[in-house]
Amino acid sequence: MKKYRIMFVCLGNICRSPLAHGIFEKLLKDANLDGVVDVESSGTSGFHRGEKPDPRMTGVAASHGVPLDHLRSQQFKKEDLENFDLILPMDRENQEHIKKMMTSKDQKEKVKLFRDYDPEGKGLEVPDPYYGGPSGFEKVYNIAERTCRSLLGDVKPLVV
Repeated sequence: MKKYRIMFVCLGNICRSPLAHGIFEKLLKDANLDGVVDVESSGTSGFHRGEKPDPRMTGVAASHGVPLDHLRSQQFKKEDLENFDLILPMDRENQEHIKKMMTSKDQKEKVKLFRDYDPEGKGLEVPDPYYGGPSGFEKVYNIAERTCRSLLGDVKPLVV
């Protein structure tokens, strides 16, 4: 059986998208679904290609039991529109960047704003904590955690 594939996307792939990636991997493992859903994250820019997630984000995630050390930044590629079933940009700017790569209606249907799954903020963006203080990273963790839980609820019926 083909695995269901999800890609989380932000700008540099060192804060928001690796956080969602790590949280969703943990939720899948806890639900015994890690064998049927494949999770990746990427950035629309290649600024940080090959780098580990931001240490501030790694620290906040670790304080909640979510490891991110195994992740490395990669750049979103046009082929990802074909290779993934669901592509979730963290904000509209990155969503627009992805839309410019689209060549079919099928691809358009795969791309949804991450917070469209947030029960407390449908249609909102995940703020970029990179230039903010420590509380911004915790805020982003809370947004990503509840959104990933909601996303899991939507994905689970598709894979079991």
